Amino acid sequence: MLAPEEFVWNFKPVPFFLLLTICIILIPIQTSLEELLFRGYLMQGIGILTKTRWVPLIVTSTLFGLMHILNPEVSKLGYGIMGFYIGTGFLFGIITLLDEGVELALGIHAANNIAAAVLVASNWAVFQTDALFIDHSEPNLIYQMIIPVFFIYPLYIMFLQKKYGWKNWKEKLFGKIEKPVITKEIL
Repeated sequence: MLAPEEFVWNFKPVPFFLLLTICIILIPIQTSLEELLFRGYLMQGIGILTKTRWVPLIVTSTLFGLMHILNPEVSKLGYGIMGFYIGTGFLFGIITLLDEGVELALGIHAANNIAAAVLVASNWAVFQTDALFIDHSEPNLIYQMIIPVFFIYPLYIMFLQKKYGWKNWKEKLFGKIEKPVITKEIL
């Protein structure tokens, strides 16, 4: 909206619908594997080892961000863009803890990556696709990292909190993890 001249309409029906089909099939697989690894397996495992919720949130969010260090955005914008990837890891981790499940983060991650692939492409981003628009602007950290992580993500979490009625944030984000009591049932 601020610089429409930087965006070029790129709709080519055959490549676009092929891209859309591939994205709808493959991106949910890719994002599901990432979410199940980071927010499922690692978050639970680190939580069991540390008996905390905040340590696995920090560790998995940082590891998630570091996993993206070879993306071309890092070469273009420098290591400051890692704040976006780590911040996105925190977004998904906080949502997972508040919602007490990985499903919502999994869906948001898939929707984000599908939108990134099919809506706007640029020559410096990880997704080099036949998207609807091509962005010819020079990237900067304000738009690529600071605005999403420090403004959009908190607003999005507040929106989800209102929608899903999340309560007891302090316990869900910073509480202790206790070993469940297992009782034997007599049949």
